[in-house]
Amino acid sequence: MIPKKRDEEDRHIRTRRWQKQDIRYHERRIIVKFKAPPADSDVKLDDMLQSVAEQIPGGRVLRRPKASGRALFYVGPEGDVLKLATELSKRDDVEYAEPDVMDREAVVPSDTRFVDQWALATVGAEDAWNLETGSSTNVLIGIIDSGISMTGNNLDHPDLNDAGRYILGTDYVDGGVPRDLRGHGTHVTGIAAAETNNATGVAGMNWNTPVYVCRTLDANGNGSSADFADAVEEIVDYAIANGYHAVINYSAGGGANLTKQNACQYADTNGMILCAATGNDNAGPVIFPAAYSTMFNGVIAVGSTDDTDTVSSFSNVGPEVTVVAPGRNILSTMPTYAVTIPAALNYDELDGTSMATPLVTGLVALMWSRHPGFTNTAIRNCLTSTAVKLGPGNFDNAWGFGRVDAEAALRCGDLPFFTGFTIFTRWTLFTRFTRFTFLTRFTRFTFFTRLTRFTPIIRFTPFTFFTRFKPYTRFFGFDKPVEPLAFVRVGKNVFDLREIELSRFKDFQAVLPGLRAAKIDYLHQLAACDVDVLSKDLQCRREDAATLVAMAQQLLTQIAGD
Repeated sequence: MIPKKRDEEDRHIRTRRWQKQDIRYHERRIIVKFKAPPADSDVKLDDMLQSVAEQIPGGRVLRRPKASGRALFYVGPEGDVLKLATELSKRDDVEYAEPDVMDREAVVPSDTRFVDQWALATVGAEDAWNLETGSSTNVLIGIIDSGISMTGNNLDHPDLNDAGRYILGTDYVDGGVPRDLRGHGTHVTGIAAAETNNATGVAGMNWNTPVYVCRTLDANGNGSSADFADAVEEIVDYAIANGYHAVINYSAGGGANLTKQNACQYADTNGMILCAATGNDNAGPVIFPAAYSTMFNGVIAVGSTDDTDTVSSFSNVGPEVTVVAPGRNILSTMPTYAVTIPAALNYDELDGTSMATPLVTGLVALMWSRHPGFTNTAIRNCLTSTAVKLGPGNFDNAWGFGRVDAEAALRCGDLPFFTGFTIFTRWTLFTRFTRFTFLTRFTRFTFFTRLTRFTPIIRFTPFTFFTRFKPYTRFFGFDKPVEPLAFVRVGKNVFDLREIELSRFKDFQAVLPGLRAAKIDYLHQLAACDVDVLSKDLQCRREDAATLVAMAQQLLTQIAGD
């Protein structure tokens, strides 16, 4: 069984670049392999161990060498394992020193019908589950649909019967508990969050996150905008009251009205996300509320793909499509009793953007579980920036920004806020930022477009900000990853700044709205940094540290004035 939450040991596991690869390692442990001393040497093992321990900040021996000569040392909080590995390897008595690279079990749930869930394999769910299976404390999945399988007042489905996890909200159709008479809501709930790794039935995209179920669709699949809006407000209010990020699924829709729009605005304003189906009208226009995706960052419009990774023929298209996900022949839970959708009891396959949407809902909940400090805008940007493009270009009216990639979406947020600019060593002027309002006005940098040799100015590699700065992937010593600046949304477009060439932008002022939305909190942190502490952390000149702080303050000032 996979634990529902990462254990306490995970607090000390870091991912950084080392010897041309990304590794997960324990930041408090280092492996040292000693050379065998000459036969006539009087050097004692205890002396060697003590000498190495003294070279390590806060160092002590955790495991003495056996016949292999390999020892394990503890590294104190002030020590950098990767730097120490390089330094210790230079010792005459050491064969090598290296970080203690962490492995992880391969997550394959025990659900008996998991092998039939092709959609999860397509989006890379197994790899994503190696990173996150869902938080039970800070994220909430909301399902607004036809209800959930119930007998009387009790949950009755073997994959949807955890009363502590599935929260029964309001039945806006008939009153009482949200018992499913259609089957659609039960199917949707199972895709997003069926009980997983329980040796029963199917796996959900999210294993552990609580699910709040409201019923707004009747036995014929009809629902009103008033009920939808009330259900959105109910779930958002519950999330706020209990300290959750809410990801709401609505696999339905129709025409536009202010009631729907205001409901979407309510969710967005409160920092929540609504995943909505684009519709199944054979490439017709995107239905509402999904079509509000271009108005609110908190609305994600989801289309459908087939098992060939092509957009389903029934999936609606338009500039409002955000991403696509598998939506044809999707196996999931069905009520334990007969409903109006003709399907087998307990489990069956259904088609539609309705099926694609909860997969994305479950994924977004995983993303927020892994990065609880992210805003809804940052979550959306990571989702779209990491999606697999299904054709030429960055965006298409049929597939939006691409088909979701679960593992990549989760890892997106592992990037430090500022993974850094690769600055050319000849440009020493960059170490003197007094001439440059660098982040506040990119318009002054249009002359770079004439420097054909240096067109890709912005290349985010592990922190090589100035020529004087060493690689520093834990930017400014913040242990918790923060939202990545690399992915910026401008209007309908999401740009990966690691791939941008300056020649594409005459005026980087257009990027500021994205910067404002994604990085305001972090800029405040940077602007408040003590210059002396920052200089010590970065091992740079005090004036360079002061310049970084001033840059953040300048940008905040401009943002406030815009």
